[in-house]
Amino acid sequence: MVKEQLMEFFGMESPDSSCTQNVIQLVKSKSENYESLLNSLRQFLDHFGYLDYVHETDDVVSNDTDDTVYNYCCNLCHWYMHLMMFEDIVKEGDVARIIPCLMVCAQFFFSNSRLSKYFQECLDFVLKCEYCMSPMQRIRTLEGAFVNLRGGAAGNIESDLVQENSVRNQKDLIRALGANKSEKAIQRSCRAADTVSDIFEKIEISTSVRKVSSRHQTPARIKDNEVIANSLRDLRPFSKTIGRVCQGMPNVLCSPVRKINSVDLKFRIKQVVDRLYYGHTINFDHESSEEDC
Repeated sequence: MVKEQLMEFFGMESPDSSCTQNVIQLVKSKSENYESLLNSLRQFLDHFGYLDYVHETDDVVSNDTDDTVYNYCCNLCHWYMHLMMFEDIVKEGDVARIIPCLMVCAQFFFSNSRLSKYFQECLDFVLKCEYCMSPMQRIRTLEGAFVNLRGGAAGNIESDLVQENSVRNQKDLIRALGANKSEKAIQRSCRAADTVSDIFEKIEISTSVRKVSSRHQTPARIKDNEVIANSLRDLRPFSKTIGRVCQGMPNVLCSPVRKINSVDLKFRIKQVVDRLYYGHTINFDHESSEEDC
């Protein structure tokens, strides 16, 4: 889908054809070439609404109702690109991009539902790191958000995901104890859960047993990708066509943030913050004494 966006932006009929519009002018200087590429990237992002922000009024959505197929495909690409960026942040363990990414996540979740629990979790994490924690606590929290279990570059995963997997292993062992289990047996099984899980994993590898996973075990076939690409070329979803209707999604907008009114967003943020931090205080004396030690 993103490749189709690029082909439409540069006026290409196929991946092997030449650009007919928005052509990048390259010169001999590396710095000028770099600046030209950045300008072209900004034009692409602006053209498909990736640089949209929350507006004060709802007037901006009036231009998004002419072609709902275009709006739906752009909206889908917005979600995809943001999730890919978030996955890259996690793999790299980039603490500098966590807060900005979560601030965008909060807007995406709010556009889906004002009562989204993920919207509230994003606000909670951002406010704690930016306003409620000392600098030392903040950096510890950000660095502790990721963990690398096997080492190597770009091998980080979310810490809470590791904890969820550990809890799942503990529940499996407790369930295997049967009905007449004692409290002591439960404690022992919980302590040994991760080790037992590692042993089972090694046995499955040695016996060539396929690991159960929520991800696809085999990549998409080249033929299937070609069929999808040809179908998108015939449809031309990113070429605006007035009156084209997307069945089942009649009111979808080009960007998730375009349906958000800033006044409504600010009011909801205030509601969530007041509820989360009711009676919350910060003991600065305790923090300063810890740093002195």
